[in-house]
Amino acid sequence: MARSVGALGAVGPNGAAGPHGASKGRVVLAGIGTRGDVLPLVALGAELVRRGYSCDLLSNAGYEALAARHGLSFRAVTVAQTNNLVSARDNLDQHVFPSYDPTFAHFDELHRRGERPIVINLDECSASNPMSELYGLPVCRLVLAPSRFNSVFRPAWPLNEKLRGPLANTYRLYRLPQIYARMERAPFVLGRINPFRQRLGLPALERFSQIDAPVQRRLALFPAWFGDPQPDWPADVALVGFPLPPAEGQLAPELEAFIEREGRPLVFTPGTGVVDVEPFFADARRCCERLNRPGVFLSPHLQGREPPGSRIYRAPFVELQALARRCALLVHHGGIGTTARALEAGIPQLIRAEAYDQPDNGDRVTQLGVGAFFAPGAYSFERLVAEVERLLGDAGVAQRLECLSGDVRQTDAIAMAVDHVERLVDQRGGVRAA
Repeated sequence: MARSVGALGAVGPNGAAGPHGASKGRVVLAGIGTRGDVLPLVALGAELVRRGYSCDLLSNAGYEALAARHGLSFRAVTVAQTNNLVSARDNLDQHVFPSYDPTFAHFDELHRRGERPIVINLDECSASNPMSELYGLPVCRLVLAPSRFNSVFRPAWPLNEKLRGPLANTYRLYRLPQIYARMERAPFVLGRINPFRQRLGLPALERFSQIDAPVQRRLALFPAWFGDPQPDWPADVALVGFPLPPAEGQLAPELEAFIEREGRPLVFTPGTGVVDVEPFFADARRCCERLNRPGVFLSPHLQGREPPGSRIYRAPFVELQALARRCALLVHHGGIGTTARALEAGIPQLIRAEAYDQPDNGDRVTQLGVGAFFAPGAYSFERLVAEVERLLGDAGVAQRLECLSGDVRQTDAIAMAVDHVERLVDQRGGVRAA
């Protein structure tokens, strides 16, 4: 079993206690995705380690060093995910379903050692779900964004657009239930998962929602003002806020010098999971030139170098918490982690949404009056420039951001989330330690 042990005293492969004393037990953190998907799991894992638990992170290859830095044991269960703009079906075929056999092997090893861990995972298709069902393990589901809940009262964008029109009640009563019923059938997903379940001796699933049978608690990782709970959300949902751990480092000296020299920049990032970035940054450069503003461009896929004297600073990655409070505005893809960092810093944001939760996050930011978003296919360069100018010049936006930013900074969502996990541990009489 490939593992890494970090400086915080994680329990090793055989359950030997680290420098903090005997382990309270084991927690398995299971999540497939890009860095923004995995970071909340790592943040919760680090706090669990601090409280005396041993934690295993099961995820894509490439997060070994991240896990070790926070004291988590690590097992790569699928290949690295470098591009998140693939179809949901391709993502399942290329990353999620290939993780099933390695995940099964990990749980079997724990079972043979007599361990009964708590499981924390990110989604319904996680291989940790059938293994938890097989061994009777409780699951705590992390819900990263409000769009993950199907609701007839406040559905995700673009479905919610229909509820703003004259036929809202008809749409809510008839059309939305039909859409959700079709999603429940999910023939592609169930057709792939049921053979795995058959190998484990588990009954076949007839509806998609049956996947969640082992889930005993859902932690919504956002505040109520961002995703207000709806009457038809699951009853076991607890909203804890955005899980934003402190920055691990400071800005590079050359970036500090750039900001001191040029002033508060516009920051542009399409997200680490977007590979084709040249058109995005071509318009970013034109926008900075049009508005006579400095720019910071962030992507591991940027090519080339800036000419001497350029008002553009580029980097593959920067600790966003440290940067956001020094910039004027953030243009990004709409991932929930980046959205939350902009709200924490109290800066306006402009979201160029593509897929998944991004459009709904953008719509919610717009409704809060602290940013704007381009729906997929609705982007134009001229509107980009106009929206940046509007957001930077609107005193009302700044006032609303100040209020929301204060709430984000005062909420320790990570500690609250782990409190819920520990209550789940108490309800089952403790986690059986190695």
